[in-house]
Amino acid sequence: MYWLNVLDPLSPQGKPSMRQDMEAKRFSEVELFSGAVLELGEKHGIPTPVNEDFYQRIIKIEAQYSE
Repeated sequence: MYWLNVLDPLSPQGKPSMRQDMEAKRFSEVELFSGAVLELGEKHGIPTPVNEDFYQRIIKIEAQYSE
């Protein structure tokens, strides 16, 4: 119930900041967040395949910014 009250006033046209970054061809905080998850997973022997997939996709998209 709490989260419904948080989410209810948000605009359906709103976009997460990472999506806004991609549309503006700005580099995101993917290394800060996803990179940290990858490092912690490796350190503790915990696979993070979904995070790894998203990380690689975002890195690939951002690599095209300089082309």
